[in-house]
Amino acid sequence: MFEYNQFIHSYFKLYKRYGDVLLARLFYQDIKSWSQKNHFDVVTYIPASQSHFQIRGFDPVYELYADIFDLKLLLKKNDADKPQAQKNRSERLKTPQTFLPLPELMKIQKNQRILILDDIYTTGRTLMHAYDIFLRAGFKNICTFSLSR
Repeated sequence: MFEYNQFIHSYFKLYKRYGDVLLARLFYQDIKSWSQKNHFDVVTYIPASQSHFQIRGFDPVYELYADIFDLKLLLKKNDADKPQAQKNRSERLKTPQTFLPLPELMKIQKNQRILILDDIYTTGRTLMHAYDIFLRAGFKNICTFSLSR
């Protein structure tokens, strides 16, 4: 939705690193407007790993979208060797699969239109790992959305 620039960088620094959860509402109207023009049967999101959730006290991707979409938690994210933000492009692209499907995923009809939400698209590795879980589970109509790239 937005180009990654200095403003977005500063926004995510305050939002994620310093835990200003109220900033989740900053782009509410923009995201809401997009959501009204696009329909999906199931909307899920890139979840925070348990360690990141404990550090922040909230899940940043969930908070960005929870007031707009009926979010379904369908993936579990295991901790990686280090956070994506601390990796360069080459390291990000080599990141192994960190997601596991939750049992709820298997209860969804395979012909449903799926949307996977994330906050920042840098190399696309995170969304591609999530996409792969859905593809391997038999889904064919999978879309992704990120606030910034």
